[in-house]
Amino acid sequence: MALCLNVFSLPNEHIQFLKHNPQTMQDYLLGQAPSEQTFASAKSQPLLVQFVRLLTGSKKPVLPLDWPSVEVEMIGPDVNHRNVDLYHYILNNTEARVRGAGSLFQTWLDINQHDAIKMDAEGESFAFKSRSLPELSTLLSQLDEQTIRDRFNAWLLEHNPDYIPQESEYLDIITGWKRFNVGVAKAIEQHWGLIWVTQ
Repeated sequence: MALCLNVFSLPNEHIQFLKHNPQTMQDYLLGQAPSEQTFASAKSQPLLVQFVRLLTGSKKPVLPLDWPSVEVEMIGPDVNHRNVDLYHYILNNTEARVRGAGSLFQTWLDINQHDAIKMDAEGESFAFKSRSLPELSTLLSQLDEQTIRDRFNAWLLEHNPDYIPQESEYLDIITGWKRFNVGVAKAIEQHWGLIWVTQ
């Protein structure tokens, strides 16, 4: 079974809440309220979070009012541990490590060299707040169908020169990138950010 990198869009405030309460991530994505046990099982919080909670008298974090009540929809593309380097290459037109929003898939390739927000101690989820999405949108706008095909072929030439992809493989990749581009554009309209989770 392949580990997948699933991308979701959500409000900046939710990213902040999940950053401080990473044990609630699965409940958030499933659209259910966390149980008391979920909060009780929280690993030790940063000193600043503990201090703020002490000052406010708050023991259990208060969920955002617009906490999802249904499963959060993924916005793509279909990335797994076998093809994350391909997706990094298609997005950036390079295998080299990059800075900024282009480092999205790089979080799986190099856990320490990227510009994403590390959401948990295990390094299984990362985020960009809304301010990073225009840069990502610029990268995505360069990915028309021919560019995706050309970059896929260039990557294959380097890594698997004997492999000839079927047309359905091109179409799957192109469809995934288009869906992702639409999802990022919608997130920008709503002033939302992105979170991606290894599942």
